[in-house]
Amino acid sequence: MKRKPIIGVLPQYNAIEKRIYIAPPYMNGILEGGGLPVLLPFAKNKTDIKTLVREFNGFLFTGGQDINPSLYGQPLCNCSDEISPKRDELELNLFKAILKENKPVLGICRGMQLINVALGGTLKQDILGVKEIGMTLQHFQKTPFDIPVHEISIQKNTLLHQILDKDKILVNSVHHQGIGNLANGLSSIATSLDDLIEAVEIKALDFGIGVQWHPEQLLKTDSNAKKLFAAFVNAAKSNRKS
Repeated sequence: MKRKPIIGVLPQYNAIEKRIYIAPPYMNGILEGGGLPVLLPFAKNKTDIKTLVREFNGFLFTGGQDINPSLYGQPLCNCSDEISPKRDELELNLFKAILKENKPVLGICRGMQLINVALGGTLKQDILGVKEIGMTLQHFQKTPFDIPVHEISIQKNTLLHQILDKDKILVNSVHHQGIGNLANGLSSIATSLDDLIEAVEIKALDFGIGVQWHPEQLLKTDSNAKKLFAAFVNAAKSNRKS
């Protein structure tokens, strides 16, 4: 019997209760895509992190708290939500190790932003409250998260276009930050109508995609979300141990 690929899922963190957790839709996306999700620990030891990267077949970087702006050379503004240095440290160290091993990566919302910061890019700390940025769409929707609210355009000849075979799709939107300066190690592969980067491709990986929306919330209603998770899990199959 063939073994399913095992996907390491980056944990979300409740700082008040000091516990890790994960929103079930992230796990469901991997399960429905044919993989086995496992929630990762807050490992600090470099040897432990290398072991995690070696043993898992792919990695899902999840949504959650804001990234500490000091990591991309900006002061903390009063617009920031909760930050989690504990998460930042784990995810930055893990991502650097993943690059060396060329393991498949899918980043969602904060996950995409973290990847951009890890590679030297910056973030827009508040796309909702700063009019000068020029955001015209509702990027933090008031409707249920399983309802798409705006359109994005996908560039042809990209991995995302290959997976979905569409030039435009509708997505949900639950974020107050976005990519500012794009890291050199990334390619912008999808944008919103108000020119916010909605998806990126990691140049150094055979499979590395980050998306600003939340496909895990759309699994029951959107075939594009299912295709994205299935493609990610399928890419992880090549890293399975015999």
